[in-house]
Amino acid sequence: MAINKNIPESMPTELPSDLKSCISKVERLSTCIEIANLINSELAIGKLLSSVMNTTKNTFVADAVSLLLIDDKTGDLTFQIALGEVGDEIKEIFRLKKGQGIAGTVAHTGIPINLEDVYQHPKFSPEYDKKTNYKTRAMLCVPLKVHGVIIGVIQVINKLSKPFVFSQEELEMLITISSSVAVAIDTAKMHKIILQRETLERDLKLAKEVQESFLPKELPRDEIYKFDALNQPALEIGGDFYNFFKLPENKLGIVLGDVSGKGISASLFMARLTSDLQYYTLLHPEPRALLTQINKILCERAKRGMFVTLVYILLDTAQNQIKIANAGHMPPIYSDDESTHLLGHDSKKGLPLGIIPDVEYEQEIFELKKNSSVTIYTDGVIEAKNYKGELFDIKRLINVIETQSCDPELIVKAIINAVDKFTLTEGRSDDLTLLAFSRN
Repeated sequence: MAINKNIPESMPTELPSDLKSCISKVERLSTCIEIANLINSELAIGKLLSSVMNTTKNTFVADAVSLLLIDDKTGDLTFQIALGEVGDEIKEIFRLKKGQGIAGTVAHTGIPINLEDVYQHPKFSPEYDKKTNYKTRAMLCVPLKVHGVIIGVIQVINKLSKPFVFSQEELEMLITISSSVAVAIDTAKMHKIILQRETLERDLKLAKEVQESFLPKELPRDEIYKFDALNQPALEIGGDFYNFFKLPENKLGIVLGDVSGKGISASLFMARLTSDLQYYTLLHPEPRALLTQINKILCERAKRGMFVTLVYILLDTAQNQIKIANAGHMPPIYSDDESTHLLGHDSKKGLPLGIIPDVEYEQEIFELKKNSSVTIYTDGVIEAKNYKGELFDIKRLINVIETQSCDPELIVKAIINAVDKFTLTEGRSDDLTLLAFSRN
């Protein structure tokens, strides 16, 4: 039910002081209810503050009102709302340090102020009156507090009705209003954070779908060779990737890489790179020529700081032979009945792709024996840490592989189990990707 602020016509002109006080309290209560309704009906912080401050300005019969919030980064007070004749000018010309001016003093001390003449206060600075040709006289200034923390201040300036100063009751009413406004601002901020988080989650979900669409839907099939692979991003999405490219003359391109960084940018970089590889493997089947071409492309369009390490293997299933080119990545691990060791010489390893243009990459050729396997991996495997800060490292990885048969599926499972056991108390903090294939 709305509260009628109007005095009935039949009521005597001169009211008893007690009745005047009662009517005044009812009007203040009505205003507080009106502002509470505004606060409960709006979550957009801009609209909310404008509505509340307009109502406050009218209620206090004030010439101007302003609301300043503390900048989380600088600690300065910045104008969010300034209503009045010179409101726009005031918003443009200054921000306040804590302790500076009336507003800065209230933000610093947390003590509300009711001033009949601001020029009598030692902290008042008349320079802004001079810049705007405005005359500040009476002022109410109260802090905005949330959970005991001051987040800003509200100012009500220049009473337009007699006696042209603000009463103690009006100060108390502004304190009540400020409490509701502070809670509303905090709620609106939380609402904004929730909306941003929901938007980010939708973006991450979409980016994950895009990323997954560029990973192989199924593993290659061959009478002699078996394959297995696994991709586990540390976040919702990551920069690790692998793929297979079926080529003419019994050849198969195999790639595994790691894009710098994580998140959406790394995922999109990876997706476009996978498309490039899909196209250029047909034009440049030799690993060294392929990496040289891809590096040139990435250097032309890559954003600053974005690069990728990868290993590209050309498998000849008829000749039982592989050609390897390495762009700054960890070397593959070869295992057969006789030994388990790193594959490739450090002198043949090139720079990561996308850093320096016009780099010529090299390649190496290896024969694959019967019952042999090749395992490629990202640094999420060997750089996984336990509670002591120790790395899983390459030696542990080699030990895991040499204890397995040459079945790729068993190799991948054994590595994942070993890493998970090693990082049990800490959890994995990096993307982890594995690819293994074997000759039976």
